[in-house]
Amino acid sequence: MHKRSKAYVLLLLSTFAASQFPGFTGSAAYAAGTAAVKTTAAVTEISTLARLSPMNLGASFSVKLSDARVFAQDSGNILTYTLTYTNSSSTSVNLVNYFSKVVTTGGSMIKGTAVSADSTVKKIAGKETKSITYYANIGKAASVKGLKINMYGWNFSAANYEQRIGTFTVPSNYSAAALQGESKKTELGSVPVTTQASSLQIYKYNGKVYAKVGYSITNLGTRVLSDPGYSMYLKSSGGSVFTLALDESSSEYKIQPQQKKTLYFMTEIPAYMNTSKMELQIARLDDGLKLYLPVASYSLPPSVTADFTVAAGAVKKVSVDSNVVDMQLKSAAVYAENENGIWTYQFRVKNTGSTAVTLPAYGLSVKSAEGYSFPVTTEAFNSLTLKPLEEKLIELTASVPLELAQDTLQLQVIPPAAADNSGKIVLPVAYFKIPYKLESNTHITSEASVTNNYGTFGVTLQSLQRLPWGDEDLLQAKLSIRNSTSKTITLPKLTGILKADLNDLTSSTQVVVDNDVSILAPGESAQLTVLAHIPYTLDYSQTKIILQETSGQFLSLSTTDGAVTSLSPLAAGSSFKITAAGKKASIQERLTTVYTGSSSKTVYSEVEMNSEESRQTNLARLYASFRTADGQYFEADVNQSELPTGAAGKTLVTFSANVPSTVDTSTLQLYIGQGVAGGKLAAAGTEATGYVNTTALALNVKTVTPQTNLSSGISVFPYTLAVNASSSSLTAGTTNLTLSINYSLTQDSAYQTGAYGHKLVLQFIDPFGQFFEKTLTFGTDLITGTNSLYTTTISSTLFKSLNGGNYRLRLYDEFQGQRIELGSQIYDITVIQPASATNDDKDKDTDSSTSTGDTTADSAS
Repeated sequence: MHKRSKAYVLLLLSTFAASQFPGFTGSAAYAAGTAAVKTTAAVTEISTLARLSPMNLGASFSVKLSDARVFAQDSGNILTYTLTYTNSSSTSVNLVNYFSKVVTTGGSMIKGTAVSADSTVKKIAGKETKSITYYANIGKAASVKGLKINMYGWNFSAANYEQRIGTFTVPSNYSAAALQGESKKTELGSVPVTTQASSLQIYKYNGKVYAKVGYSITNLGTRVLSDPGYSMYLKSSGGSVFTLALDESSSEYKIQPQQKKTLYFMTEIPAYMNTSKMELQIARLDDGLKLYLPVASYSLPPSVTADFTVAAGAVKKVSVDSNVVDMQLKSAAVYAENENGIWTYQFRVKNTGSTAVTLPAYGLSVKSAEGYSFPVTTEAFNSLTLKPLEEKLIELTASVPLELAQDTLQLQVIPPAAADNSGKIVLPVAYFKIPYKLESNTHITSEASVTNNYGTFGVTLQSLQRLPWGDEDLLQAKLSIRNSTSKTITLPKLTGILKADLNDLTSSTQVVVDNDVSILAPGESAQLTVLAHIPYTLDYSQTKIILQETSGQFLSLSTTDGAVTSLSPLAAGSSFKITAAGKKASIQERLTTVYTGSSSKTVYSEVEMNSEESRQTNLARLYASFRTADGQYFEADVNQSELPTGAAGKTLVTFSANVPSTVDTSTLQLYIGQGVAGGKLAAAGTEATGYVNTTALALNVKTVTPQTNLSSGISVFPYTLAVNASSSSLTAGTTNLTLSINYSLTQDSAYQTGAYGHKLVLQFIDPFGQFFEKTLTFGTDLITGTNSLYTTTISSTLFKSLNGGNYRLRLYDEFQGQRIELGSQIYDITVIQPASATNDDKDKDTDSSTSTGDTTADSAS
């Protein structure tokens, strides 16, 4: 049975050879038609073998050469070629009866072997078309052009039992690589894709040369294409091959169905390398053969030498995870400080892609034309994720010595080194040319436009004041920030920096926002004050105001306008308002007077602070100083109640200052501000570190005219005292005099006050000119009510000879050791003759008192 089958096969092959092998009609014409076409016209390269005619292997069985590639390796270049078999019969055909050999241009013949993936295919089923890829080591041959693929069948009557059926000749104008700009349909990891080699860029950096290849992939499949693990190579026209690595900007090899993505691969090449006619080659490892086999190759477009430099104001489009991110150095400004140019930059990034992207932690530096590099410290890129179409403005600062050219600087943006130490090539993203522009000078009341991450604002420096603060000055810059966009904006928490020329006042700088406004509707404004302490002796010409938020600078202004040191005062008797939310109040002078001493005097002013709130509230802590007509300032001691003020309630606040007796107090002004600490309005009783919203009041300084009739009433606000009557009496020949005062005392309780600092001094002047003093305390020595009685005893040895006469009562308002006379009046002394007494009683003095008040005897002064 076995012998009969073998004979049948030999007979079949003999019959097939007689009718189909070359030398018979039809076969010679095919060979000539495929290999002998000559033309004098320019050769046009093709990248497909579709025009090659198929070869008949049997009456209903044919084969076609559909692909041929070569991949250079040190052990010999590997040729792969694909034969596509078509069986039009209804029965299967056994492939064991056919094989192929490669004929190199040097005449060597190498039998093709199926690659591992196709090695199990032994038959072509009826009505089936199937492609099988074969490989052969073709030694040093580097091109498929002119290669011949011979097809054979078994013929036991032929030499070596091999009968050549026909030959496929690869056209001399065939390119195994896809032509420049040509898309190629293939499979990557069993996923159908359309691919294209889109770009070749040459970079020169740090003395080395790098090539960057762009590879565009469109996923035509229904599942995600992940990295198939293929190897990528760059091949030069001279045959040198360089391994490509995925560029850091293409860190994720993941392409969704129907998505198009461009991946970038890089390699270092010699500086002398000819970069024309280079190819991108893709190979995969055949695990069974332990060989790298070609997958696809592409003719690369002409190389373009990349320039990292970006013109001033231009946009650099950067690929990050296959998203395009716009980068732009939007603005730059510089000012001089301590022999350095202090630069501020606005760096814009925008995600123009359709998916969110997290930017790498770029390193930034400023490089001078002289070759020096200065770091730009920023945390903006530490975890910056941009949603599609989202844009961010990043504020940057740098310091560059003024001895270097400031008009040729570049902002260099460098990606971080590969985190996995994979040796990936890292090249600069861009060198942005920095436009040389001095920071513009802002003038008071002029509006400037500022754009940052929060929006666009009209910023006005409303005022710049330099007012006293103890032995220092307080520099106050009041700003208005207007929302000039068409959407509502939420302001961030702001901190401030003030600089006076080269003097950094940051340590004492604070920002106070009026009414804590943080949400601005279109057109709305917020007012805030940036303030800091400054030596009062310091002269300077420029003020710099910087507002910062957590991620960087919010705005920066510089002005050479001088700070005002005096304010236009309100007319005497005028009132002004505090408008802070929860602390609204009106303020008006009630009384100002001067207590005169021997070598100095004390200026004393009372103001009414009337709450305009509908609830109980802690009103603002006031700060004040007195200003003379010749510009001298005297800080005032403030006496203010620490208790909350009721709705529509009144608080009396007093200010006082000790001044030299030579100071003219007739034209005084009172500068009143609202105390602040930690960026907030301070409450009464708490320590303030500055003040804001200062108002100047022209004072109506009053001189108290002493009254001559004490019964009409004298005022020591909030008390009014009337001496209804007074009498004094003593027994003739004795040393003790009894003084009695009938008085009425009222208190104005409409005001909430701080600690009462006044003293009422009662002075008694006897007929001998001696005077005796007693300090009386309201509420203790003197009580509120009508027709109250106060008595005291006064002693003097001169009283023994007193036979009558009168005395003067004088009342003083004493404040901080200095006095104002309130009034005086003369009253009669009554001398009582003693009754008859024994000799033992004659020399006795009798001290007696009927006073309900102080009975302690006073001695003569």
